Amino acid sequence: MNEIYIFFNFDTKETMTGLWKRFKSHYLDNRLFYNVLFGWTVLFLGLRTIQHLSFQTNTYDLSIFDYMMHFTLHGEFMAEPFHGYWGSHFAIHFTPILLPILPFYFIFKGPLFLLYLQIFVGAVSAAVFYSILKKEWQKSPLSILIAFSYLIYRPFLNGIMYDFHPEMFFPLIFFLAYYFLTLKKNNIFFFLFISLALLIKEDVAVYLFFFGIFLFFRMKENRRIGLVTSVISLCYFLITMGIIIPYFRERLGMGTAFEFSSLWQGTSDNVFDIIKSLATHPLSILKTISWTTVFQGFFNIISPLLFIPFLSWFVILIFPMLFILATSKSPIMQGFGLHYISSMLPFLFLALSDGLKNLGRLIHEQKKSRKFLVYLAAAILLINLVNTRWNLLNPSRYSALKDYKTVKEYIRLIPPESSVAATSSLIPHIPKRRNIYMLPNSDDAEYILIHSGINPWPLEKQQLENLIGQFSESKKYLCLKSKGPLKLFKKVD
Repeated sequence: MNEIYIFFNFDTKETMTGLWKRFKSHYLDNRLFYNVLFGWTVLFLGLRTIQHLSFQTNTYDLSIFDYMMHFTLHGEFMAEPFHGYWGSHFAIHFTPILLPILPFYFIFKGPLFLLYLQIFVGAVSAAVFYSILKKEWQKSPLSILIAFSYLIYRPFLNGIMYDFHPEMFFPLIFFLAYYFLTLKKNNIFFFLFISLALLIKEDVAVYLFFFGIFLFFRMKENRRIGLVTSVISLCYFLITMGIIIPYFRERLGMGTAFEFSSLWQGTSDNVFDIIKSLATHPLSILKTISWTTVFQGFFNIISPLLFIPFLSWFVILIFPMLFILATSKSPIMQGFGLHYISSMLPFLFLALSDGLKNLGRLIHEQKKSRKFLVYLAAAILLINLVNTRWNLLNPSRYSALKDYKTVKEYIRLIPPESSVAATSSLIPHIPKRRNIYMLPNSDDAEYILIHSGINPWPLEKQQLENLIGQFSESKKYLCLKSKGPLKLFKKVD
């Protein structure tokens, strides 16, 4: 009740004074962490800005979400044109966590807002995790060493620096749920954040289902809460996959419950058939796994943490996501790259902290155990410092920044109502329109904008060069303007 009083009684001078004193005291007690976190946030906000302005963001997945939010505010619910149709993205993934963000998007607008939001969410997740560690490790430097390892952990940076993905909200929201469950013993706030986590994406329900089972068997004081968490997650998953996504797909004439275009090859595209198949033929799904890719990807995840998470039961919570990614047909997903392991991060780092604690119990003399654990955590921090994304600081990555002004000039030549096809990295910079296509799909667009000096994805370099040659030789298009690697074609009337 005291916490509720503090949150909702800001009108008294005493409350404001008390809040300021508590904030000041908390900051002074933890100023090293918060000063580093502030510097980290400023650095990565700057890197995100330069990254975007040097055309290192993409249609998939920045523009998808940018368009969804823009057109929702203009009356077309979660509409985007980049999956071969014009309609709600909820036919592909159910991500209602974006809806509470809409008022802020309305104020700030555009792709940079989403890029900055992802950095802020990552920073706050580290702050909440640090609060959990402080409670568990008291005045030991282990809390700050583990928190700093989280901030520079390569897979974490891969996620926050790759376009925009709602999955990157999961570490923050889960850490908040765990904080209220274990530290504050506040079940209401725990279920509030669990409910928010479910809204991130349909597969989160799978991970929270197993988390509920974990609570039931490993945290006996929270058995009832664990059971309720699993029941809610299972019901949400079945409703989402069996009713909600089919509803949006049927409106687009797409039919079945879910494409599973990357998952469970040859099983089915209906969630209930997939569950039945997994239950009756559990070994058949293993045929789709590229074991070399999976083992290499898993080693890259666990080795910077010196395999310490294996000393904690928390580590079992990463395996549902590992299974889903490993059985994918996508090499990037099987290798656990980019943002795909974001929902694994809180389980992995809670396992790291708990694994260190369990290791300490094996050493009988307490002073020696704490000293050893500090050295071990420092070694983990050093390993992750060496292994972090130092390449983000390489100026050569941002060489296309010099072309930004020219690109904007070319874009201004395109009428706002015209249809446009462009390379993926240019689309986030083009003003919103219904008729926009990512090359190689052009659908007889009125304007074609190509920059051959930036990332050609999803095309290979030679494929993009061939495409430029086709447009240059075509009688349907006239090269309106050209400068170096940048070309603007206009369809001939």
